Amino acid sequence: PEAARDLELLAAPFHGETVGVIKDRRARSYTAVLAVRVTSFGLLDRAEQESRQAGWGGVLSGLAREGSPVSRIQWVERTVPADGDEIGRYLGEAWTRDTVAVDSLAMQAYLELTSSAPAATKDHELFVCLQIDAKRAWRQIKRAGGKQGADAGACGVLLRELEALGEHLTAADVRVVGALRPGMLAGAVRVAFDPWSRPGLARLAAADPDRDGIDEAAAWPVAADTSWSVYRTDGAVHATYWIASWPRIDVGAAFLSPLLLNAQMVRAIAVTIEATSPLKAIREVEAARTSDVADRELRGRMGFMETARRRRQTEAVVRREEELADGHAAVRFAGYVTVSARSLEELERNCSEIEHAAQMARLELLRLHGQQEQAFTYTLPLCRGLR
Repeated sequence: PEAARDLELLAAPFHGETVGVIKDRRARSYTAVLAVRVTSFGLLDRAEQESRQAGWGGVLSGLAREGSPVSRIQWVERTVPADGDEIGRYLGEAWTRDTVAVDSLAMQAYLELTSSAPAATKDHELFVCLQIDAKRAWRQIKRAGGKQGADAGACGVLLRELEALGEHLTAADVRVVGALRPGMLAGAVRVAFDPWSRPGLARLAAADPDRDGIDEAAAWPVAADTSWSVYRTDGAVHATYWIASWPRIDVGAAFLSPLLLNAQMVRAIAVTIEATSPLKAIREVEAARTSDVADRELRGRMGFMETARRRRQTEAVVRREEELADGHAAVRFAGYVTVSARSLEELERNCSEIEHAAQMARLELLRLHGQQEQAFTYTLPLCRGLR
């Protein structure tokens, strides 16, 4: 696809293993991906939720240190068609033929249930992606690469940061499954373009346990077509939304639950975050505070009344200053939601459901008309979506 033309999948050696790294030649960035798992956030009590939230804040603060080569971090949470063969494999291992006949009513009912399960169930996948900017980290890259070149140096710097990120996530009670190898990373991208290819990929993996995912060439769709409001790739159609407005009132740590717990459709939610170094963040908030004071004095001399909007802006600046003083990182971020289906009719039904779920989460979704192909890549593990 045009939006992925500048991407290249690299195989980077690290601690005796090979890790997949996506190089963006135009942006001069390198991205690696961790597969992670978390306990059901909605089932935790409020104190534990806030503790996990503070742990994630600590992870972001670690990335905002002075001189960090990391430019962005992204999390992607998606639902994909369940691997029906997993149920079949379990049946084959657990079935005791001596006591349960294949033609018994119980077995027939179970077989009927397992045959319909893949279509009705979805699996959740969660990725944390880390990106370095070659322009920002050129000194570290040059030292790490030596005679091996820029790509080797960039991968070395990135994977060291990825290893540290994994340790910080573990300390924050996030289970790190591991870094995606090249074939697994290609497979993750492939499933995003065509979610219903996942059962077939799972069967290939079951037939050949030594198989490392898929080749890079197979990661991309065979055919793609974009229209004003829909992006079509192979056997799937997609619609991508920008989270245009986040909650304007105080909400709990689990405010995204209506979106994240909706597993009746195939969808992906991604948030890309860029941390600001402490010195830069302090300069920005001090400049904003000075500008706010000067503006308030000028408006007072001119006889203008202070509006509720101006008061909230002032309070927001003061709150940012207090958060920086407490050690929190200053970040900018953007969120996106991609809904996928097998037909246009199903897609529109799913879009209506996701819009309703977003309202329950106090989010405003804006469908990105006229830029669906580019917007679709914002929910891929590429750390895209920030301008």
